[in-house]
Amino acid sequence: MKRIWIIAALAVLALPAAGQGLEQLLPWLRQQEQQRQRGQQERDGAVAEALGLRNRFEWEYDADFLYWFDNREFAASGDRPLASMTLNAVVLTPAVGFRVTQTPRVTHRLRLGVEYAHDMGAADWENLAREVIVYYDGHVRTRRGMFEGLAGVFPRRYAEGSYSEAFYSDEFRFRDRNLEGLLLKWRASRFYAELGCDWMGQKGFERKERFQVFTAGEWQAARWLSLGWTGSLYHYAGSVAAPGVVDNHLLEPWAKVDLVGGTRWQELSLQAGALLSYQRDRARTHDVLFPMGGELVATVRRWNVALQNTAYFGDNLLPLYAGRDTGGNPYGSMLYFGQPCYTGFYDRVEVSWEPVIARYVSLKLAARAHFTQAGFLGWQQQFGLVFDLDALRSPGQASGRCR
Repeated sequence: MKRIWIIAALAVLALPAAGQGLEQLLPWLRQQEQQRQRGQQERDGAVAEALGLRNRFEWEYDADFLYWFDNREFAASGDRPLASMTLNAVVLTPAVGFRVTQTPRVTHRLRLGVEYAHDMGAADWENLAREVIVYYDGHVRTRRGMFEGLAGVFPRRYAEGSYSEAFYSDEFRFRDRNLEGLLLKWRASRFYAELGCDWMGQKGFERKERFQVFTAGEWQAARWLSLGWTGSLYHYAGSVAAPGVVDNHLLEPWAKVDLVGGTRWQELSLQAGALLSYQRDRARTHDVLFPMGGELVATVRRWNVALQNTAYFGDNLLPLYAGRDTGGNPYGSMLYFGQPCYTGFYDRVEVSWEPVIARYVSLKLAARAHFTQAGFLGWQQQFGLVFDLDALRSPGQASGRCR
């Protein structure tokens, strides 16, 4: 018995040293695993080349389906900018194309399709074809992560960054479903970044020249801490009939704390961001406006049911909303794409349910209430359903997904 106690005491004394040794061993083990994965990728490439799998050509087809219902009950007035309406539509986007597998780590896609949309209750079925979809999509998998680049006209949902509704409202996302331009994305184990350009208008007699450069990123600094940013540079130029240029730029650096570790919750997070804006109507004044404020987003989630509260405190982020261009046309939603409530104190409460059905099917049921310094504005009831055929056909590398 005395020997047993001596052995137990020596084991307890050796635990700290063993822990330190384990901490020193873990980085070496990670390095060995990375080297093993790199070697496996090189061997896969050699095998693929030997089997003639390089530059392999495949025909592809795809179809995106979206159903969106959004009933809005508001009392719009001068200080209550949201109007009552019901958005209820179905969208189908079939596409065909091909894929070239240059190597096991490099792929190229070309897609051509048409977006068809119908507003429920509308008697007109003639204007179903809304927009042509045509784009290139390339994936490059490296030892450090995945790069993806897109060019052409492609779905807005391919931008995977998380943007505040100060940038894009839910109504804008629904109405402007496609991007026209470029999108570059990079994803590593704890980091993601994207940079895109959306060309919204070509200059004409009445049509204004418009484009927006946007970016988002996130770094997982720790299991409980994320740091990131979102940004937008919007160039709202003039037309032949109404010359002039308006600058509207917005940047939000943010930090997010999620205390879900060790609990049964799916999310227990608090995100704090600073909304910093630069705005100038070059034709009207030489003054530059710098409205700014802070945004707090608190989220709790369990059983795929979420309660989220978003609160904004600060300046009016839409100082030129009621202004007009040199032709007398109002700026309004042509200059600002976010919720028009970021004019002072603004609070939004959302309760939602997003069940896990399949990787190619997304469903969301939500109710949202809006408040400003004027009081209760109104609320929304939303239902959305998305079916993504490509996520079913290509689970490892679906188009528009940098994973």
